[in-house]
Formats: sequence, C-alpha cells, structure tokens
Amino acid sequence: MGQSHMDTQKNLKKIGIIDCNNFYVSCERLFNPESIGRPTVVLSNNDGCVIARSQEAKDLGIKMGEPFFKSREFMDQHRFCVYSSNYNLYGDMSDRVMKVISEFGNDIEVYSIDEAFVDFSNIPQEELNDTLLLIKEEVKRKVGIPVSIGVGPNKTLAKLTSYLAKKSPSYNGVCSYWDIKNFRNLCYGIEIDEVWGIGRKWAKKLKNIGVESVGQFINTHEYTVKKLMNINGVKTLLELQELYCHPIQKRLKPKKNIASTRSFGKDVSGFDQLGEAMYTYIKNGVKKLSQNSLLANKATIFVSGNYHKGDKYHHSKVIKLQTPTRDPDLIWSQIYEQYKVLCERSEKYKKCGIVFNELTPDNVIQTSMFFDEVKVIDVPVNETQEWEMRQDYITQKYTTSWDEIPQVFV
Repeated sequence: MGQSHMDTQKNLKKIGIIDCNNFYVSCERLFNPESIGRPTVVLSNNDGCVIARSQEAKDLGIKMGEPFFKSREFMDQHRFCVYSSNYNLYGDMSDRVMKVISEFGNDIEVYSIDEAFVDFSNIPQEELNDTLLLIKEEVKRKVGIPVSIGVGPNKTLAKLTSYLAKKSPSYNGVCSYWDIKNFRNLCYGIEIDEVWGIGRKWAKKLKNIGVESVGQFINTHEYTVKKLMNINGVKTLLELQELYCHPIQKRLKPKKNIASTRSFGKDVSGFDQLGEAMYTYIKNGVKKLSQNSLLANKATIFVSGNYHKGDKYHHSKVIKLQTPTRDPDLIWSQIYEQYKVLCERSEKYKKCGIVFNELTPDNVIQTSMFFDEVKVIDVPVNETQEWEMRQDYITQKYTTSWDEIPQVFV
C-alpha cells in the first residue's frame, strides 16, 4: 500500500451521512398511500424519463433515466403508480427533514435535497448507535420520510456505510463503520463505482488497469491514483484508508450564477407566449436569489429550438442591469427589448431561460448616481399557456399551497 505524503493524520472523527430513501417516491407515498407496496416512479420535467424509482420498480427492471414512452405499456401492465415531478413538495419536505436533523447537531452540511453530512464526534462511541436509531425514528415520526444512516471516520467511509445500510436489511437502515467486521475484505465485494467521488469517467479508467473493487482501489499506490486521476482521487484513496480529508462545510460557497430555465410542454412561437414564459422564469430565479440573499448585476437570456427535431438554433444575449437587483419587474423591463429581438425570428422554440450573473450579497450594495429611470413594461398574459410544462401525473402542492391542503372527511 502506498504511503501518503500529504499532511493528513488518522483521526477520531465520527462523520455521518443521513440519506432519505427513494426521496421523491417517499414524498409522493406520504400523501398517496395507494402507491405503498406498488411499483412507483417519478418522472422528469415534461414527463420525459424516470428520475426516481421505488424498490418494487427497481426489482421489475426499470432503469434510472429510462424514457417514459418506452416503458409506459409495461408500467400499465404491472399497475405502476406514476407521478410527475413535484419540486414544490420535495423542497418543502427536504426542509422539514433537515430541521429534524439539526436538532441533533450543529455541524451539519446539507449536501443535496435528500442528504446531509453530520459531525457526530462529540457523541461517545457507546451511545452512537442509539443516537443514529433515534434520528432515524424521529425523522420518520415527525416528517414521515424513511432514511438510512452511515457513519465513519470521514465522508467517504460514511457514504460507503450508508450504501451498506441500504443494501443489507440486517443493518435496519443504520450502519457504523466500527461495527463492521473484516471491512477490508468486505470491500472486495463492492464495485468501485459505489465510492463517493468516483464518477463514471474515473471508474472506467480504474477498471482499465484492473481496479474493479473498492478493496483493490484501497491497495492501489497513491502515485498511480494521482497520475490516473488527480488530487481529489488521492483524497478519496486516503479517506478509504481512514484519514480525514473532506471537512464538514457548514457554510456553502457563494453561488457564482443562478439559472432559471425549463423546456416547454410543446414547441412555442409568438412573443406573447415566450414573454409570459420568460417572466415566469424570472420570478422563479428571483426566489433563488432571495433564498441566497443575493442581487444580480447581469442577466443572460436565451431561447432555443427543439434539438430532438433538428432545430439546433440557440439565441442569447448578456444584459448589464442598471443596479444590482432581484426585482422581477425591473429585470423584465430591462431585458424586454433585447428579448423581443431574440424572439422575432419566424422559428419555434422548445426552451427559454435566464441566468443571473455577477451576483452580489444583498447587504453589500454599490450604488451609482448615473443611471436612467427604468420604464416598467407590462408582461404578456395569455388565456392558455402553450409554454407550460407537461405534467400529466402531477400531484398537489400539499404542504405549500392553502388551496391544495389535503382534506379529511369524517
């Protein structure tokens, strides 16, 4: 085994990863109990392909990313429950899960919508398993979402133990690195693809030199890993050897750009439809700016054709905003003229959007005395929204809309 030359030492850290099981499916099942026990899938935007699967769906051979139109007949035959993606619901349920997790520790890194790293180093070893089981039970009791928990000396081993917690029912959804006997031997039965931080490209390179399992990777010389991959690959190797390279990031790095884009339900032409769509995406982007306490100095706007039909045209424009802002009407009024020019061609479009650039914290505002007053321009309003995303299987916004709160009849 290669010796490390990095300034990294073995540690006494206890790093956990709390991962919601089949998160999108679990959110839907919480409000649609008829799908419990039945094969269930959640579809991507415009009901294009499968982005989440229940275990029953996986057992029937449904793959991640599988086009819905190809498997629709098969799903009908096997009485699948099918749902369009409902991101309002998933985002709110994620916030609720993270709130419960935060009751058990201050050093928390929200890694994704359904995962969080937690530093459990202050918990005595003899109390660790009971604490993990309590967290699992509390998230289920208070939010209704099942979770799996893995814990180890670092993030990489935490992710690997989380994989084992899901893979083997004997762990009951909770797996501690220190409770696994003969861990190194076990690693020879785990494919290298399962390691956090090793993507498809690196896995292919490793397999080309005969490294197909986690156990083989652990015994690969550090020099070989660095030459084949990069310094992040070396850090992954060292973490698998129980060293600590990736600290908990309590503060997320500030965003450089915020995008709000979406494909239409069908091809669209005409500025009124395209304008209404763009204003909607501006408002969605402004919500993200507000959530991150940011203002935008520039905006990149674009419209694109339907690539699947061979319409590979793409028109874009970068616009400097007069002052840092997240006011949707001011942004719309400043991009209006240029956006209208982009849309005036006799073409049909499948997608439009806006990317906010040169972001500034909203507590650090640089004002200028030299700017013209912005004339507010009305937004097009249509009786029918041809641009709206296709969501034939959408469920209600059960937790974020007063009009869609579930009703109980006694």
